[in-house]
This record gives sequence, structure tokens and C-alpha cells, in this order.
Amino acid sequence: MAALQQPDGAVGDAPPPSKSFAAVVTTSNGVEAFHPRTISTYRGKPALRIAKKEILQLARPFQHALVGKFSYSRPPMETVRKFFLSLGLKGDCAVALLDANHVLIRPTMKEDYARLLIRRTWFIKSSPMTISKRSFDFKANKKVTIVPVWVSFLGLPLPFFRRNPLNKLASVLGRLLKIDAATGDLRRPSVVRVLVEIDIARTPVKKIWIGDEKYGFWQHVEYESWPAFCSFCERFGHVQ
Repeated sequence: MAALQQPDGAVGDAPPPSKSFAAVVTTSNGVEAFHPRTISTYRGKPALRIAKKEILQLARPFQHALVGKFSYSRPPMETVRKFFLSLGLKGDCAVALLDANHVLIRPTMKEDYARLLIRRTWFIKSSPMTISKRSFDFKANKKVTIVPVWVSFLGLPLPFFRRNPLNKLASVLGRLLKIDAATGDLRRPSVVRVLVEIDIARTPVKKIWIGDEKYGFWQHVEYESWPAFCSFCERFGHVQ
């Protein structure tokens, strides 16, 4: 008589070899679904480890997002949305509720973003709304100090009157938002005027060295209406 055979998976079978954690998170084609160190702990609590560059990549689609703050009463959202439609913006602009006093504003065009942000305070049905740049870690009680400021470079050589050199020059101060029309078509070659997104909590740069170690020149920087900001109480409108 043939020996009895136990069916697959019976109790008498030897247990299958255990898989490592790395093997479990690896897809069938051998590519890891995520790095084994992605899920970890921080101060004894579960943590998801993400590099700063990855966070910046995730935030890139929201680089033109703004936050509108109503310090007193907020009009109904339908009224707020109709207000933005009445502005005649060049592109679309989505408006959504963040909390009772804050709305998320997402213009699709950089020109609209600059227009909304540079004015800072708008009135909707007599209710003041202060607009600020949305930081990735936005919190209602955190003051964002990045604002658009018009910057002038008096006597900048003509070869720099192009977008690429101006973009690099503005990057020393912040992020270039707009080039003045008279600068773009060389109607005023005596001065360059650009709108730059700057962190006003930092000391303003007064001059920039352009060149290398052996050849170059100092370019002076002038700011139009630098916003008053108190670093002590973190409020706009006055200095410490």
C-alpha cells in the first residue's frame, strides 16, 4: 500500500521560510514599493520619513497658492467666490474654505498670483481680507513673511536686460515674479525694475557682487516701499 500523503498545507508540513520586511514591501517585479526606512518612529511614535526635496516636489503644484485671512467676520463662501470672479483675473482661480477665518486661494497664472499678493488687503462686502503666501506647513497662527517687493537695479549693464540673467540676479534676493514692461522692452535702459518674492524677516540685501574673483562689479539694490514688519511680535505695519 502506498504511503499516505498529507495534503498541501497540512499541519505536518514544514512552515514556509519567513520573508524579510524588505521582501514584503518589494513588488512582484523586484522593485521596492518604498524604502524600508520610510516608515519609522520619532520620539517613540510612528513616523513617515520623507526627505525635504521630496516635500518640495509635492508642494510644487501649490507654489502659487495663497491664504486669505478674515480677522473679523467672513462673508459666505459664495460671496467670496463671486468677488474673485469680479476681479477679471487672466486665469482660473479656485477658492476653498480652510477654517472659519481662512480661505485657500489658488490662481492658475503667475500674473494673477502677483496681483493678488502685492496688494495684500482686499475688501469683500466691507470685510477686510489679508492675503499672504501659503507655506507648506501653514498654520493659522503662523505669520508668513514672504511678500512681493518691487526691486530696482540702477545702472545695470544692458547685457543683463534679459529674462534669464534677471531671473538669476533676482534669485539672490528671492523668487522673480514679474519684469516691469519698461524693462522688458528697453524703454528705460537706465534702471531695471522687477517684482521679487522676498522674506522680509531677513536683513535686506543692499548690494550684490556680479562676476568672479578677478573680474566683476558691485550692483546696488533699491527697494520700493519695503513692508514694515516687527520681528518681535511678528506683525506687519510697524518695526521693532
